Amino acid sequence: MPMKRLAQALDELTRQGIDDPAILRDLLEAVLVVGQGLELDRALQRIVEVASQVVDARYCALGVRGPDGGLSAFVYTGISATQRARMDHLPVGRGVLGLLIEQPQVLRIPALAKHPSSVGFPRNHPPMNTFLGAPIIVRGSVFGSIYLTEKQSAPEFGEIDETLVAVLAVAAGIAVDNARLFERARTRHRWMQAIARRGSEPLAGIALADTLSRLCDDVATLTDAVDVFILTGRSGDVVVRGHTGAAVAAGDLTLPLTGVRTVLPVADIPSELVRHAAQWVTVQPLQRAAGAFGWIVITHRTRPEWAEEDVSGLAGVAEVASLSVVYAEQQQTARDLEVLEDRHRIARDLHDHVIQRLFAIGMSVQTMLAASVSGRRLDETEADRATTARLEQVVVDLDRTIAQIRTSIFDLQTAPGQHDTSTLRRRVLDIVAELATHAPIAPGVAFAGPVDTVVPESLGPHIDAVLREGLSNALRHADAEHIDVSVSADDDVLTVEIADDGVGIGTGVAYRGLDNLTRRAEECDGVFGIVTAPRSPSKSGGTTLTWSVPLSG
Repeated sequence: MPMKRLAQALDELTRQGIDDPAILRDLLEAVLVVGQGLELDRALQRIVEVASQVVDARYCALGVRGPDGGLSAFVYTGISATQRARMDHLPVGRGVLGLLIEQPQVLRIPALAKHPSSVGFPRNHPPMNTFLGAPIIVRGSVFGSIYLTEKQSAPEFGEIDETLVAVLAVAAGIAVDNARLFERARTRHRWMQAIARRGSEPLAGIALADTLSRLCDDVATLTDAVDVFILTGRSGDVVVRGHTGAAVAAGDLTLPLTGVRTVLPVADIPSELVRHAAQWVTVQPLQRAAGAFGWIVITHRTRPEWAEEDVSGLAGVAEVASLSVVYAEQQQTARDLEVLEDRHRIARDLHDHVIQRLFAIGMSVQTMLAASVSGRRLDETEADRATTARLEQVVVDLDRTIAQIRTSIFDLQTAPGQHDTSTLRRRVLDIVAELATHAPIAPGVAFAGPVDTVVPESLGPHIDAVLREGLSNALRHADAEHIDVSVSADDDVLTVEIADDGVGIGTGVAYRGLDNLTRRAEECDGVFGIVTAPRSPSKSGGTTLTWSVPLSG
């Protein structure tokens, strides 16, 4: 099509009898100059300079048609920097310029002010009278127009000028097309470089946060964005995985649920993501097999017009971000499985060896006690009674040790970060771990009986309250060296006990929090008791809280 239009223009030159070698040579040189180089901005400036020389015009401009039908860019020559500084603004595509956009054909006007479409010039614009314009067609669409004013060697532009500028317009269309193809190819190459560079980083062991933040920097550079964020999660529970600039607190952000790239005003996204006078935002979803699980959020100062190559590039970046997140999660799962497998081995060894030996020792001691009791003499000595008491204490200590080891085995068999909070054991262990995070001592925890199967779910909130109130008091106020938590389910009764060897509860202390535990016990037809003794130089003190409720009835 461009070659056909070029041939028609050259035929018109022949029809007009223009066979002056100088004119044809100058025209050929102009066409060749216009076609030089691949930078679009330079090509546009070169077109106006060559066109003004070929037709001997004082002023020449090239207006690029915008999406709204007006001018999105205006390149000119002939107006000095001083004149431009005095001008109000550059033409925006109204009047005669707008007519040329709406009716793309060569337009020659001997007196601009007398034309019916004339609307005048911006304030302090240089005076212009004669006019010649031609459209620049690229792949069947109007890219823009060439505007020439003030013929210097004649009173007005003639038919020869009209034909010459038509030839130049065709050459300009070819040059613009080549420059745009080059720009698109270069843009695609830059996107591909970013995708390839960041896509290999997870395999190289680079941290996920570093990869995604660098990916945000790449996208910001490629799209001239204000900020770029990579977010995952659900609205109301969002995690910032990567970002440009300063960090942003997410958490309870609410983002639009969309499965496709969407351009929105910034009023439609949380204000925490809007910085540096951004006015528009592009939201690109992150996809995995189960559907969308995150977003790339790009903020802009002006509404972005996404070219095809940028849309494809952003989609590729979204794929890289999604794969990076999924790969990191799979790697973490693999590491958790390795830890869990090792913990299972430790738990199995504890169960098969340590507990069995403790059982054997306990049975031996109980046998010794039974023999001692059966052969006890009426005149047994104080030493014999002391020995019996020590043996009984050994049996109690062995039972407690076995219970603690069983608790440790249960904890070892749970993967870190993936606890089953539905079981009572897990809930108790999580609450104790949470309360003791910054405490100077670690409370011991023991379970007895089938606590995970016979305790009804309705007791869960009460047990949580007992643990939080009793254990937090012991950790804050008891000044204890040991704190023990036990949960047992025996004889249709659930018992939660918190014992410490601390300073005891003073007589002047208000029992408001503990009174709540009494009411909770009464609601469940149970009882709550406190046994406390002050610590003294001659004897140890401590406090024991016991919360018991029936499991049935």
